[in-house]
Amino acid sequence: MNFKQIATYDNYLLANMTMGLMTENDIKCQMKDEHIITMDPLLNAAVGGIKLLVEEKDYDRALALMLEAENDYLKTVPCPNCKSLSLTVEEKTNNPTGFWGKLKNQVLFGQTSTYSKGYRCMACKKHFAELPPSF
Repeated sequence: MNFKQIATYDNYLLANMTMGLMTENDIKCQMKDEHIITMDPLLNAAVGGIKLLVEEKDYDRALALMLEAENDYLKTVPCPNCKSLSLTVEEKTNNPTGFWGKLKNQVLFGQTSTYSKGYRCMACKKHFAELPPSF
């Protein structure tokens, strides 16, 4: 069996919840480095977090499940600014093709391409770097 990394977590509980979602839907998966991070959270940056791996043949289905679960959860989280239930995910990948863009990313972030994820309220257009709590 070949496994492919689908997500990285710095939170043991969220990693296990996602793994539970996968196993409930008959997707073979495993976690890597969860014991290291659990024993010493300061090593998170050194090992790159807890990695969730899924079998390659189930990768697309697992990705769709994770997206569906996140969208279902977002429907229950009110915007802290206007209290509407209209948060959406905004993902951005910066993958420069030129030498200087790649060099800048390599120097600043340690990799040639970068990925960022945020949330935007569609009612008031306010952007959030982190998902606000749902309570």
